[in-house]
Amino acid sequence: MAESSHRTDDPLSRALVLAGSVLAEAPAGLLTDFDGTLSPIVTDPALARLVDGLDEALSRLAERLAVVAIVTGRAPHDARSMTGVPGLLIAGNHGTEWLEPHASQTTAGLDPSVAEASLDAALARLPALDGVEIEHKRLSATVHYRTAPDPDATRGAILAALGDVTPLGLELRHGRMSVELRPAGGGDKGTATRAIVERFGLRGVVVMGDDVTDLDMFIAVAELRASGAVRGAIIGVGGEDGEVPPAVAEAADVVLGDPIEAASLLHRLAGG
Repeated sequence: MAESSHRTDDPLSRALVLAGSVLAEAPAGLLTDFDGTLSPIVTDPALARLVDGLDEALSRLAERLAVVAIVTGRAPHDARSMTGVPGLLIAGNHGTEWLEPHASQTTAGLDPSVAEASLDAALARLPALDGVEIEHKRLSATVHYRTAPDPDATRGAILAALGDVTPLGLELRHGRMSVELRPAGGGDKGTATRAIVERFGLRGVVVMGDDVTDLDMFIAVAELRASGAVRGAIIGVGGEDGEVPPAVAEAADVVLGDPIEAASLLHRLAGG
């Protein structure tokens, strides 16, 4: 059963009531995706940045809560650089590579050399395609096609070229205008979420995300909540064009309009 949001007039107000009550259940934590959640989607992934001023809210929340974690498909050091908040826990590469607050080195549950070799072999299958950009992150890779002239046709061409990646020990997942490649059985945002909840003994947990790659995180919290292990709030975030995958909207307790509205929520939760 979903947490009661004591319905008010708009999604932001509902999210504030729900998340505020959950975070009052100490020890509590905030686990959030980055792209499309804290940062607007941009055509060049390397240019993604937090919504202006959000670093201050995240810093205040990190001081107050047991943990604030960025659970992202990004490489951990890239995510830290883009947030500019060193006090956050980063569970990068879809939760398979971790960067502790203020640490300089990451830890991974996978052998990076093996994963990198498999990803290299899969990506070598791709021909040059207009509007396609490859983001290789050692433990995972993202093939972006947002700027392709015909995204649907380009997605089909990417999938056809990659073929069956199972013999390489990889699995393929879809994101918003992207195809994700990652080691099979290496973990995901859901296993990372469960690990964070257990490690910090969380009794309250708020999760935020915008894409189908965040559903593992949403499902983990929904299951923990249903078992009575935690109080949880699941918050979906839309895009400027209203692009919210139906599965994300269905899994969320409340859906905010865009990263600007998500930033407003976090500012209010932080007391800003």
